[in-house]
Amino acid sequence: MKHNYYLTILIFFIFSARSQDTVKVATNLTPDQIAEQDYNNGLAALKKNEFTGAVDLFTKALALKPNFDKALANRAIANTRLKQHSAAISDINSAIKINAQNPEFYFNKSLIFYDLNQKDSEMVALDNCLRINPSHAEACYYKGICFYDTKDYDKAMEFLSKAIAANPNYVYAYNDRASVKRAKGDYPGAITDYEKALSLDNSLAFIHNNLGSAYRLNKNYPKAVEAYSKAIQTNPNYLVALNNRGSANFENNNLKAAQTDFEDVLKKDPKNSFAYNNLSSIAIKNKDYKKAKDMASRSIESDPKNGPAYYNRGIARQMLREEADCCADWKKALELGVAGAKQFINSSCLD
Repeated sequence: MKHNYYLTILIFFIFSARSQDTVKVATNLTPDQIAEQDYNNGLAALKKNEFTGAVDLFTKALALKPNFDKALANRAIANTRLKQHSAAISDINSAIKINAQNPEFYFNKSLIFYDLNQKDSEMVALDNCLRINPSHAEACYYKGICFYDTKDYDKAMEFLSKAIAANPNYVYAYNDRASVKRAKGDYPGAITDYEKALSLDNSLAFIHNNLGSAYRLNKNYPKAVEAYSKAIQTNPNYLVALNNRGSANFENNNLKAAQTDFEDVLKKDPKNSFAYNNLSSIAIKNKDYKKAKDMASRSIESDPKNGPAYYNRGIARQMLREEADCCADWKKALELGVAGAKQFINSSCLD
């Protein structure tokens, strides 16, 4: 559910006319105006991902104007991107001390803790932001994500819906609310939200992929394949969607198309554990147990913690009359969380 759009949200926030607009500079510059010019240049550097330069420019502005709260808040963002989290927290706390009623400063603070994966502190900062501005779309969104991570899906739904109410064009909020609905088993509702997200921005491959997975869970395999195909068209190197399309074809008993998809994954990523194991599943269905064992073994070589690969190799080994080895594989699969292995162990293994 989480996506790499952290910087996108930051830049939107920093350059929003709502609160982080640039300061107009006069021709005859006073010290304060020089500080404002350095601040504006710092924003420009931040927008270009020149984080060290941005820190330097904000520092210059603060040397001339020590209580420049926006310079402190944006230097905190630049330091966060540089993984200088202690400096970032110090700066944002100083900005809040100067102006405790600016909700954006608390939101910035939440993003520092988001980057640190400190959920409790992130939630405190988000609550402070929402206390001042209950309709802050980004704060509602991130709070929804926090609840999703703890599997509190009802609360996640509540805050993601608030984010959408505050910003009806919030693509990521629609996508992630769809994922909440998918987790709750509401596949038609998830499909509706994913399709809404794509109506706002159809260039995001991961949303096409997510839509495919919702259709697949709803057992609408043709629509799943169509959505996965659009994800691949959007990003030809998006191997997750290619693997998923193969799985949808497999579940729809279109083994030839599934095999082509998995083999295409391996052409681009010769060590893809999932693709090897999926080819093992096809081989088992085709009763080619030697190939099934070989594909599962290659999957395990690529990822020794791939439980389903041990499960498949156990099935292949049983059919090849390798009784001791198949039991060892199923026990390993169970250890790695594949619950279905227990039935094979109970029925076929003595201890």
